[in-house]
Amino acid sequence: MKIVICSKNKAKNNAVNNVLKEFFQDYKLISLETSSQVSETPIGDEEGILGCKNRIEDAKKKQAANLYIAMEGILTKVYDETFLCGWTLIFDVESNEYLYGCSSKIRIPKEIIKNLDKNTRLSTLVANYMNSTDKEISVIGTNGILTNGCYTREAEFTDSILCAISSKYKKLDKNKIL
Repeated sequence: MKIVICSKNKAKNNAVNNVLKEFFQDYKLISLETSSQVSETPIGDEEGILGCKNRIEDAKKKQAANLYIAMEGILTKVYDETFLCGWTLIFDVESNEYLYGCSSKIRIPKEIIKNLDKNTRLSTLVANYMNSTDKEISVIGTNGILTNGCYTREAEFTDSILCAISSKYKKLDKNKIL
């Protein structure tokens, strides 16, 4: 099975590999840089999902595969609070369907959000606000900085990938639970 990850981001690639080894025995991962054609930090579920779909369409033009996996970190508003979460879309070529998964949400302090615009990376604002280094952001991500390392970017996308893939595929039988 050939699987395209629509990103070269290390955390996203690690998350994909960590989840898929629980579902498939024989697969090849290919990482591609793809264009989301949405804001640097998408606002709302719709823009995040659109970004994932755009990444998948871009990847399909570059590489044939059985599955395409795209991920977007987004901001979403609930009442007067803003949260960070991650969406994953998996396009299954054989069934011609999308599988959807979303991660847990992390609250973003209002002091950070007031400085965010369409062309600004959230991670840059968070790093400045929390006095974090580029290395910390690259290793644990914005989520990790905001949660003191407890819920990293890799964990965010592990959750969303797991929610998406498990809606269609079963885990490999390792001492069967169900």
